[in-house]
Amino acid sequence: MINVNDLRRMAGDIVQKLDENGFPARTFEGYNRQALAIAEEAGEFVGAYRRWSGQARRTDTYEHVSEELADVIITAFVMAEMLGMEIDKVLDAKLEVIFSRGWREDGGTGAAQS
Repeated sequence: MINVNDLRRMAGDIVQKLDENGFPARTFEGYNRQALAIAEEAGEFVGAYRRWSGQARRTDTYEHVSEELADVIITAFVMAEMLGMEIDKVLDAKLEVIFSRGWREDGGTGAAQS
């Protein structure tokens, strides 16, 4: 089972590989490239999800949806590492905000909203 510290180490390894292979990570170009990569991976996840959930002409597998979501998470962790964020602290703070919000039922559908 992978944890946040494992993801941080992995992200650090990826940043090092980027630097070693001519793609300096901690530069404007590097930040820009990584921000665009997050958007690209999110789009690929949404496309796979649409196909899997029957909202597109083609079909897809749950496994592919899972792989695309993993790409989004990994790419986000790499960006956090590039920016020097302590992502575990950022996540803890954000989760505290999320769970301190008032939750309500959505018009009788049973779907919780924040």
